[in-house]
Amino acid sequence: MIRIVPAVLLSLAVGACAGAPRLPFELDHRLGATPGVAQAVTGTPLRSYVDGPDRVAAFQRGFDEGVPLGPDGVLDFIALSGGGANGAFTAGVMKGWSESGGRPDFEVVTGVSAGALAAPFVFLGSDWDDELEAAFTGGDATNLLQSQGLGVFVGSGLYQGEPLRALIERHVDERLLRAVAAEHAKGRVLLVATTDLDSQRGVSWDLGAIAALGTPEALQLFRTVLLASASIPGVFPPVMIPSVSGDARLDEMHVDGGVTTPFLAIPEALWALEEPQAGIAGARFHVIVNGRTTPAFSVTQDSMSGVLGRSVDALLLSSLTANLAGNRAFAIRHGIYFRYAALPDDAEHSALDFSTEGMRTVFEIGRQGALDGSIWR
Repeated sequence: MIRIVPAVLLSLAVGACAGAPRLPFELDHRLGATPGVAQAVTGTPLRSYVDGPDRVAAFQRGFDEGVPLGPDGVLDFIALSGGGANGAFTAGVMKGWSESGGRPDFEVVTGVSAGALAAPFVFLGSDWDDELEAAFTGGDATNLLQSQGLGVFVGSGLYQGEPLRALIERHVDERLLRAVAAEHAKGRVLLVATTDLDSQRGVSWDLGAIAALGTPEALQLFRTVLLASASIPGVFPPVMIPSVSGDARLDEMHVDGGVTTPFLAIPEALWALEEPQAGIAGARFHVIVNGRTTPAFSVTQDSMSGVLGRSVDALLLSSLTANLAGNRAFAIRHGIYFRYAALPDDAEHSALDFSTEGMRTVFEIGRQGALDGSIWR
C-alpha cells in the first residue's frame, strides 16, 4: 500500500457506522487457528505471522537446506510491493525484463497488496507475461472503484469489494492453480502477505502449499488471500477468512498486507544478524516498489483529512525506506547482490487511478526501464 493518500479512509473512520457484528473469540483461539478445510486436509502449515519465530526459522532453514536452483545456478529472490494501480509497474518491469533476455528464473517470489496480485504470474515465469499484462492493463480494472452508495454509512469501505473479487476470479483460475502447484513441487516458493487486524500483525501465506491441495476449496482460499492482501483499508471492505481452532470456528478479519509490511523479504529479526547464513552467499535479491521512494512535496491543507492523510503517507514512506535499508544492510553483510526498481521521482500517477490509459503509462515506464536497465537502483 505505497503512497496512497488516505483521505478517503478518514471520512470512514470519523463518520461511518459499525458494520455487521462479529462473534468474539480469544487470542488463544486465533494463535491456534488454521484456515478451515484446507489445513485439515494437508496438515501442512499454510501461513505464519510475518514477525513470528516460525517464519524466521523457515527463512533460515530454506537457505540451510538449499532451495533448488534453476538453469542459471543462482538463487534469485524477488519481492513485489503494494501500490494500487501502480501495480502495473511490476507488469511492465517483468515484460521488459523478459524482452531484454536477462530475466532470471526466480526461486522465491513474494508479494504484498498489488504485488500479491502480480506474484503468481511472476512466479510462473515469462510465459505468463501476457496474462500479467492483461490483468493490469486489459481494462478489467477500470470498474474497481464502484461506490457503496448509502452502504458506506453501515460498512467499512468506500467502494464495493465485489469488482476486485471478480477481477481476481477472472484471472486466477484452475489452470493457474495447477501451474503454481507444479512449481511448488519443484521446491520453489510463492508467498504473499495480508494484515490480520484482530492481532494487528502481518501474515505470510504459502500460496504454493495452498495450490498443491488441488481442491475447489484450495482455489477459493487462494483467491481469498489475494483479495485480502489487495483490500486497501477504508477503500475496500476487509475480507473475512474462516478458520478453525479446536471446536471453535472463527471469522478472521484481514486487509492489505502493506499495512504491516511494505514488501515481504528478509525478516526484520534477521537484519542485524552477523553470523553468516549457509547457502545464502551469492544469492540475488530484487525488490519492485510499485511507487516512488522519495517524498512528494505538496502544501498540506489545514484540515483533519489533509493533516492526517499526509501524516499516514509519510509513515508509509518511512516504513518503505526503512525496510529497503534493513534488507540492503543484511545483503551487504552476507554477500548478497541487492537492488530495487521504483517509479521515477517525477512520476505523478495516482495509486487509485485504475484507468486503462493511466495504468498503461505506468506499465510502459516499467517496461522501458527494464528493457534498457535504467530502472534499477
